[in-house]
Amino acid sequence: MEQHRVSIICPYRDAALFLPGLIASVRAQSHPHWELLLIDDGSVDAGPFLVAGAAAADARILPLQAPPRPGGSRGGPWWPRNYGLARATAPWVAFLDADDLWHPRKLERQFAFHRAGGIVISVTGYGRFGPDGLRLADWRLPPAQFGYSTLRRVNVIPMLSLLARRELLVGGFQPCPHEDYLCWLNLFRREPTLRCHTVPELLAFYRVHAGNLTGARWSMPLWTYRVYRSHGAGRLASAAALLPWGLGQASVAVRSRSHPLQLALGEALALDPPLPLPPPD
Repeated sequence: MEQHRVSIICPYRDAALFLPGLIASVRAQSHPHWELLLIDDGSVDAGPFLVAGAAAADARILPLQAPPRPGGSRGGPWWPRNYGLARATAPWVAFLDADDLWHPRKLERQFAFHRAGGIVISVTGYGRFGPDGLRLADWRLPPAQFGYSTLRRVNVIPMLSLLARRELLVGGFQPCPHEDYLCWLNLFRREPTLRCHTVPELLAFYRVHAGNLTGARWSMPLWTYRVYRSHGAGRLASAAALLPWGLGQASVAVRSRSHPLQLALGEALALDPPLPLPPPD
């Protein structure tokens, strides 16, 4: 099953509160052919000790320490993610942040979707839940398939749901906020015929709390402007691109709020088969 093996890349820093849930979520996967690369990015809490204990119990878990960052580079998860990509051994890659979760059949359903359609990159529907970890707030579903033109307007790749061939991400991540968005833009510009496909099921769960990087809403336009500049656009073109980006963000938010889930997180994780998601209005 080497061709269906996946490297799951998870950078963390001071995440002892969340790591047990993350590790349990991955170990519960019905698809067993994975390695979990848990990359410590300078923790001072008990997180590395928790990871070491989990690795002793399951050889598929690899505790790693991110090397020192290049002089003058910014913080953020781009550096440990690149280190994870460099250490990954599987032909497929997926990403999880320490505070997020997967449905137990996430990898199984996504690999079946890939095999059926000859797909090399996909995402899934995902739900958002609060810091108490009890109830889902809403769900979101990316377009059924999309490419570069869609991504120029709005980032519709939820990183926690991605499954992709490892060679697609050879360029890695750059030192900027929204490093994932810049990575997708560069990838799809480099591969103009590439299409990302969406598994229309609720398979990933994003925790919303004060520590989320994406929680800094007022900074997002500036970060996105810098992404466009790093992507090669000029100042005027980058500023002009913020209008369709903003409209796209608003559209995604409205659609997600119009589809609340009267469902507890535990119920959603236990649904078998996973909950199918209709296209947003």
